[in-house]
Order: sequence, then structure tokens, then C-alpha cells
Amino acid sequence: MASFLLVADPDPERRARFVRQVRLPGSPLPDWHTGECAAGHVHVLWAAARRAPVSWAADGDGLAVLWGEAMAEGDDRRLGAQHVARAWAGTPTRLPGPWDGFYAAAVARPQGGVVVGADVLGLFPVYYLGTPELLLVASSPESLRHHPAVRLELNLAGLVGILLTAGLVQGQTLWRGVQRLAPGHLLHWEPGAAPREVPTYELPTSDRYYSLPFASQVSVLHDVWDATVARHVPPTAERVGLLLSGGRDSRLLAGALDRHGVPCLALTLGEPEDFEVQCATAVAARLGMEHIVRRDAVERYPQYAESQVTWEHVANGFSSVYTWGIAPHLAALPHRVVAAYLVDPIVGGSLSRATDRATGKASFPTLFGALNRYGIARDVLHRLLRREVFGDLDEETVERWRKAYDAAPGEESQKAWRFVLHHRCRFHAGGTPWRLAFSAWPVLPVLDRVMLETAGALPAATLANRRAQDALLRRRFPALARLPLDRNSPDIEPLSPSVWWRVRRVMSERLGVGRRRVDPRGRACVERRRYVRLYDLNGPGWRAIRRDAEPYRRRLAGLFVPEVLNECLPPPDVTIALGDPIIDSTGPKLLLGLLLWSRDHL
Repeated sequence: MASFLLVADPDPERRARFVRQVRLPGSPLPDWHTGECAAGHVHVLWAAARRAPVSWAADGDGLAVLWGEAMAEGDDRRLGAQHVARAWAGTPTRLPGPWDGFYAAAVARPQGGVVVGADVLGLFPVYYLGTPELLLVASSPESLRHHPAVRLELNLAGLVGILLTAGLVQGQTLWRGVQRLAPGHLLHWEPGAAPREVPTYELPTSDRYYSLPFASQVSVLHDVWDATVARHVPPTAERVGLLLSGGRDSRLLAGALDRHGVPCLALTLGEPEDFEVQCATAVAARLGMEHIVRRDAVERYPQYAESQVTWEHVANGFSSVYTWGIAPHLAALPHRVVAAYLVDPIVGGSLSRATDRATGKASFPTLFGALNRYGIARDVLHRLLRREVFGDLDEETVERWRKAYDAAPGEESQKAWRFVLHHRCRFHAGGTPWRLAFSAWPVLPVLDRVMLETAGALPAATLANRRAQDALLRRRFPALARLPLDRNSPDIEPLSPSVWWRVRRVMSERLGVGRRRVDPRGRACVERRRYVRLYDLNGPGWRAIRRDAEPYRRRLAGLFVPEVLNECLPPPDVTIALGDPIIDSTGPKLLLGLLLWSRDHL
């Protein structure tokens, strides 16, 4: 996390009082470095890890701050605040598109104009609240509510969007008037005018590679991936950290780093007997990487839940609270940590979410049905919401979303690809890098326009169900393809299993190995699927969160029908039956997050 706050307020006394108030509580997490700068009516404050890349400049020409690493197209050099100031000095119609890398930046001119932006997919959170006289911009909605002129009210449309999809819909938050900046947009504000989002970039799609045979498409994907990794993590003597899972995405990343001779210290989270840990350990050993394993601190779930509620206001859903426990382990790694977040939706299997199995075609109803599985089911939500409060807002939200989907350019599969990236992926896996940044800076090679342009020019049949990704691993990294692969199940068969592996699999099936629920002494077997354990709504970590949230159930009585709320989220002593322990638990977790949020905000 690199937390920032910008205030543009012509009232000097009010501005100073606000800055004092938000500065006094200190940093939300330990071992942070704080900074601030000012120019004219604009004041910027931030708190970041001591090792975080922060560049800033302030003089008679205004101020500029860059949090993170940004690279211009065709240039491997990291930009600084002065470059950002020059690039954003033009008129709104001539502002450049986003740069590559994970970052946020702000520029203010002496006459009071402000420009704020973030990475190409909008993963770095930028929230704003503005009028012609006042502008507040921050990485967290929490910071905005302390200004003396601000009186925040619940945004029913924002609440419905979160309940439907476990993420924000069209930038609307739980506070009326507080928006999250859309991907590919810059926030522009001038005194005397309301803030506006200026579009500068749209995820590119084309049919550029459609006519190539599959093998050639895989070669194109490999060459771009290889060059992208080398650009974001150039080969030097300096070691980098690597978040190494047992699955495909980080394996693809690890193989490219190894090929370019980048020294890595790999970190895997979990228990020694986890499929995840065992598969990741095999990859690290094969590549000769130093590797450390750290356990997940499930007993600290209530603390992680507090952090997520406080700093994110349930904008990214509430199922991934465990990721707040990753950051402390990064202190043992180098200051730059490479991660494979969002490799799956960009070059992997997420397109299947929008595809009807019967017809093989993508459509909005199919995509919405898949995204709605992570929220409150549409029919249940209709019963949950008090009609006298919400009216038909749930139906109106879906219709508004459908119109935005239909208006997007490209084929159905390309529309779905954009929607998956801008919604589910941005607010789930895409929410994690910001949480990690308070300890070590996350480097995400997928935040690269050439990489995105290439993926957007490949046919859906090539990308879906990880077809191209698996072929790439088999052909370009055959040694890694022969290693056990974690699929969040007892099936860890390699992509390219050896004869010996096949023999062992047949023997295991005959002996019933892997199907046992108890060991030979009759004791329950330990759950070796890490994510099933982490997401277990009936496990000790989530039980503790459920107990903490229970006292605030009545606070939502004016919004939700109590009987339906009890049906969706039973009391903490009740074991909740779930078909899929991960997906089917996300809806009840949303309600838990809202219960905790209501304690301080309703």
C-alpha cells in the first residue's frame, strides 16, 4: 500500500485544518515513510514503505508526485515526477495515455489545475470527490470523509453494484459523490469547474493474429511475454523477489526470469503439505532459486478484515482479506517483488466465464451470470433489498451495465475480455498489489500496453481455457511443464506428465489415494488445498470475523429484509452449506464486510 491524499481548496484555513487532521493519526501500517508537498491551493500527503519508489518535485511551476514505477512506450527507463509534470502540462484533449507499470501520479499547476492518473488497468486505486470549489483525491475513500465541507451519504447505487458483483460498477462507491477513476482515464480539474474523467486509453482489440495457425499464435504470445518480462525486470546483478505459487501463471513468470538470468528469492505461502507449496517448491528447485515458505496467519483474519473495511470500504469485495497477511512476509524479500497477478485473465482461461457451453458463444447474460456468482444472486438480491428504499435499482443497475457492454467495440468475446479485466479481475486479484506495496513494490509485467495489445489481437479460441498458455509452457518451458501443477485440487498432474507419473497415477486411483477423508488411524485428513482452506467460511478465521460482525446486523435492517439477510448470512455458530467453498462463499462475505463497515458509517 502507498496511501496518498490530495486536497485542492482555496480556503487556506479550512485546507490547513484538514491537513492537520489527516496527518495527526499517522500511518495506517507500521514502518512507513511519510511525505508531503504543496503548491498554491494544493496540498499532497502520502505514506509509503521506506523502500517504495516515490518521486516528487515542487517549485514555482507547481508540484508533481509519482508513486511507483512508470515507463513510456518504447523506453525501458523509469520516469520521474518532472517527466510526469511535463507530460501532463497540456490541455485535457491532448493528455497522453497511461504509461506501463504499477503507479499513480498527480500534477498540480500554480493556477490550481490538477491532473491525477494511474496504471493502464486502474489497479492503483484513485478515488475522488469534487465540486467547482473543492477537489479531494485519495487512494482510499476513508481519507475523504474528514474534510470540514464534506457531508457524505450512503450511495444506494454503489451498494447495489457491490452486492451484484463483489466490486464497483461504473466507479460508484458506497458514498454518494465519491467515484473511483475508471481505467484508461485521467482525472482533470480546474477551479470553477467540476472534475471530469478524460479518456486516454482503451484496451485494444483486433483480429491481427486471427489468420495465423495456432502454433504461430503461441510463438507470438511467447515472444511478447518474454520481451515484456525482460523490460519490466531487466537482467541485473540486483536480486528481485518473486511470489511463486504452484500454478501456471507464476511458473510462466519464473521461467522467463530464469531464462534472462534474473536472480530471484521466491516466496510461497501455505503449509508444507499443501499441494500449492509442494508444486512451487518443485519449480524453485528446478530453476535453482532460493525459496522460502511462510504459513498463512489465519488467526489474524479479524485484523485483516478491519484493514480491508477501513481502507477499501468493500470496493474490492470481502473474500480476499487473507492477502493483507502477505505484505509482512515481503520484508524478507528485495524491495521489488515480481508477481503474476492477472496473467490468467489476460492470456489464460477467464474468457470461458462469458461463453455459453451449449452454443460456444460469448454474451452479456452469460458473463453477468458468471460475475453475479461472486455476489448475491440476482433473484435473492431482489428479495433482500427493501423495495421502499431501493425501488428497482437492482434491475436498473444490470440494465445500465448491459448498455455499457453493448456499446463497447469489437466482437462479443472481445467485449467480454475487457469487461472481465475491468471488473472481476480489477477488483479481486487486481486489488492485492496495492495492499502489498507498503512492504515491497509489486512489479506486474501484465501492466504493459504491448502485452495487452497482443492478447487483445488473439482469437478467443486461442486464449480460452488456458489453451495458449499451456502450449507455451509445454513448448518453451518443457522442464517446468513436467513438474506437478497445482489446480486447487488433489489433481496435480503435470502439463506434460512422464511415463512414471502416469504409472503412479493409475496405481493411486486403484488404491483410492487422494479420495480418503481420514488417515489410516481414522483421523480427519488436513485440507491440502490452500485456497479452500483460506476461503472456508466455516473455518476458524472466518468464524472469528463472523463473530465480530454479528453485533451490527441490526444496522442494516433499514436497507435489507431481516429474514432474507438471515437466510444469506446465518449467525456465526451456524455451519453454512456451500456447493463451491470458494465461489459460493463470496456473497455471504460481502454481507460480513458491510456489517463491519456499518459500524462506523451508518
